[in-house]
Amino acid sequence: MALIIQSSFRTEAPIDVVWRVLTNIEVAAPCFPGAQLGEKQEDGTYKGSFNVKLGPMSFLFAGKFGFVSLDPLTHHAKINASGSDTKGRGGAQALVDVQLTQEATQTLVEIVSDATLSGGVAQFGRGTGMIQALTQQLIDQFARQLSVVIAQDLAASTDASAPQSLPQEQPSLAMGSLLWRSFKDWLRGLLKKQT
Repeated sequence: MALIIQSSFRTEAPIDVVWRVLTNIEVAAPCFPGAQLGEKQEDGTYKGSFNVKLGPMSFLFAGKFGFVSLDPLTHHAKINASGSDTKGRGGAQALVDVQLTQEATQTLVEIVSDATLSGGVAQFGRGTGMIQALTQQLIDQFARQLSVVIAQDLAASTDASAPQSLPQEQPSLAMGSLLWRSFKDWLRGLLKKQT
């Protein structure tokens, strides 16, 4: 099942700061709800897993993801992600397009996912309307976690003493949360399009 999932959010930060955080996988990925960042591969991609609950069913996807293209001048990025349910109930593959736009004091982050679901995951998503709602929920959580990480980045870049004053583990927790949330939102979007 193929679907297009569109979502967006705004954050109170300059576009260059948002770009720096979003394009650092090791910082941004952990901010996504349910996501776990794995080891980096020789080709530059990362292994990872994503846990999501759809109604009465829970899915744990294991796979890999990485940037296909990065354009710092236009603040445009493309990410390829693929994974299979660890219990053999299907899989998902997506090309995620991310575009940043400066709007006064805010940065608009627009995300468009071109996804394909297969197996039981596709069958489950086809008959429900919860995928889109789940995806938006994940994106909202991702945006909140990302905003925390961005605020820490801004503090560190404007005050030389800020990095020492910030808890060393808080950024990691925020980043993990953000990546997991983003992946879940992406998955929700995919499932929603199928329904």
